[in-house]
Amino acid sequence: MRETDFIERNKDKWARYEQSLERSDQDPDLLNRLYVDTTDDLSISRTFYPNRSVRVYLNGLAQRTFLQVYRGRRGELGKFFTFWTDELPRVVHASRRPLFIALVIFVLSMLIGVLSYRIDPVFAETILGADYVRLTEANIAGDDPMAVYKSMDELGMSVHITLNNLQVAFLTFIAGAFFCVGTVVFLVRTGVMLGVFQYFFLAQGDYNALEVSPATGWLLRGLSWVLTAGGDGLERVFASLIYLGSGEGLFRESLLTIWIHGALEISSIVIAGGAGLTMGAGLLFPGTLTRVQSFGRSARAGLKIMLGTVPLFVVAGFLEGYVTRHTELPDGVRFALILLCFVFIVWYYVIYPRAVVSRKESSVSDDREPVASQTGPYRFGDIRSVGEQLTHTFGVLRSGLGRLLGGTALIALAYCVLSFAFGGPAEYRYQFVAYFLGDFENIFELTSSFGRGRALSFSVLVALGFYALFRLALSLVYARTDLVRSAFSWRRELRLLAVSGLLALCLAFGGTAVALLVFLFFPFLMTLAVGGYVSGVSAKQTFRLVSTNVPGTYALFGVIILVAFPLMYLLDTVVGSYLFTFLDWVVYTDERTIDARNVMLQTFSYYFLFGLVFCTWAVAFCLNLGSLLEVESAAGLRETIAGLGSKRRLRGMERE
Repeated sequence: MRETDFIERNKDKWARYEQSLERSDQDPDLLNRLYVDTTDDLSISRTFYPNRSVRVYLNGLAQRTFLQVYRGRRGELGKFFTFWTDELPRVVHASRRPLFIALVIFVLSMLIGVLSYRIDPVFAETILGADYVRLTEANIAGDDPMAVYKSMDELGMSVHITLNNLQVAFLTFIAGAFFCVGTVVFLVRTGVMLGVFQYFFLAQGDYNALEVSPATGWLLRGLSWVLTAGGDGLERVFASLIYLGSGEGLFRESLLTIWIHGALEISSIVIAGGAGLTMGAGLLFPGTLTRVQSFGRSARAGLKIMLGTVPLFVVAGFLEGYVTRHTELPDGVRFALILLCFVFIVWYYVIYPRAVVSRKESSVSDDREPVASQTGPYRFGDIRSVGEQLTHTFGVLRSGLGRLLGGTALIALAYCVLSFAFGGPAEYRYQFVAYFLGDFENIFELTSSFGRGRALSFSVLVALGFYALFRLALSLVYARTDLVRSAFSWRRELRLLAVSGLLALCLAFGGTAVALLVFLFFPFLMTLAVGGYVSGVSAKQTFRLVSTNVPGTYALFGVIILVAFPLMYLLDTVVGSYLFTFLDWVVYTDERTIDARNVMLQTFSYYFLFGLVFCTWAVAFCLNLGSLLEVESAAGLRETIAGLGSKRRLRGMERE
């Protein structure tokens, strides 16, 4: 090609690129294409026009593009500071309405707690626990009402409180995924508890013990008479304020002690609630986006707000462990510390975000357009990363969500009916636990035979449940990928049932060693089950495929556990407790029947959630198998290469 023809063909493109380099609002994708195309043209000019001006021009254009692409890159430390100084404040400002709603809900819940205690003081034992109330009353009688904060060593108390607060905040946040309802429940529960807790100390004070001058007494009565149109309803309020300012009240001591750490701790829980409402708002109000796209965007914003509370909880835990216990500190010092914490919260979460938004454009934008959902079927033989595997897995599940939920519910119901038919009182059939990480033990409780003293026939039931879940998951894969369903084969069905039996036997025994073996062999058995069903892969080939990609396979397995665990843990928290308490109120019967029904409901709920996770594993390992087969055989690549020649021949015939 002559130089003039080369310039004539590309000059309009180069002109557009030069204009884009001069713009202040750079498009990263356009810059990327610019750099690639410019370097391609530069390579051509170096080859065919090495001593011409076009090579010099393209070399300069490529240098400018390179500088535009890489000039703003910051190191990890720079990104860290940018998150706290720019990105998080902007997200907080954009989510100011959910944060304010969370604050309103929390304050109203505190007032509900106060009124509930005033109506019935026994309510404190219901909310705080009878043991805690008696312990606090004993500490008050012993002239050390804040002794509970001195019961542990400093470091142990700091770590314990920090982890506990992070757990509560994380549950408050993640519960927002249930259309904000779960977050509201947690905020109400915590607010009511705080209101009862503070009013408990207020109620212990003796407001008549403090003497005031006759003139002050007559002044307070007069103000009460004027403000209440002849009544005396405000006399107790005025007396409370005087008692609080006197320096002798129990309530004053509780405020100056508890809020040293509570200023950051309570504020952070409210902020976590606002993060949960931000996430749930994406589901409730998707706007012009799909509900999934809107939820993805709101979840990112909520997660950033939630992450912003972690340092606050760490500082609050440090204060509670090392400072709160020192009740001998001067009141002025304690008050100044509390005031400083509140001032920081107001500054960073109210004032500073407004300043950031008004002063400059964001250096990190989250307003990118969501990626359009794939409408066609997924290619089974595509080579995918772990992240892409997860994206396609949830895409498959989302496209068949109705079938997934309905099918899993039917399987869980059938499993529960048959499992309770094995004999024994229903209320003692399963022993579930509710502590952190206890869901692994609950799943073992549902699927173990010999480890729980059950017969081998129970493992047969477990195997049938696995088989049904495999079939449900694979039906979703067939519906959403380019896999062609094979004709019915008894051999293939029996093989799937046999692998399901192996999985059931792995879970039949108890012990730490067995649990480790299950973790090691579970991905292999899952891949063997789906591989034998959809592709006829042998056990030897499955082992070879999995062993060549151990990090990716186990990463897929572990990430799904991390995603599913918070949802399962909600069943063990206050959400599940409220559900069972509500059913106890609605369905009135004897205590034994209530216990039996609660165990049945727990069994159904745990198996239903486990079934969803199991189907997610099955779909993920099936797509992972397609990637592994393509890496080994390159069948899809060879098919594509063969198709390229036929397309060229067809185009040539069309031109002729």
